[in-house]
Amino acid sequence: VGDVLTSGLLVGSTLTAMFLGHWYLNTPTMQLSPLRRLVILMGVAVGLRAIVSGVGLGLEMADFTHSATVAWFVGLRWLSGIGAVALLVVMTWQTLKIPNTQSATGILYVGVICCFLGELTSQLLSVETHFPL
Repeated sequence: VGDVLTSGLLVGSTLTAMFLGHWYLNTPTMQLSPLRRLVILMGVAVGLRAIVSGVGLGLEMADFTHSATVAWFVGLRWLSGIGAVALLVVMTWQTLKIPNTQSATGILYVGVICCFLGELTSQLLSVETHFPL
């Protein structure tokens, strides 16, 4: 249950922040507080996702009998879906301090791609593993 909820929260908050960022390109006089709140929600979501996936990874490593290919996919999942998204949250937050919503939207777009890549890799791994990675 935690796997599905945190995955949905991460993908949903990232997409929503990117869509709202695009709206700022049409209406640049809007207040930045809604976008900042969504970026904070993204940070919370990536943190929760890291906890759920980290617990799953720890449980899976106790009996890791998978091929090297699975290990590569686990690395891809963690680098793109957790690490890169967390870094992009920080970059977006710093960009909004300037404030530059166009650049922040571009960073969020990359965040959506990394988020999709990480979550799709996680779904692929769920076929081979017992716990969320």
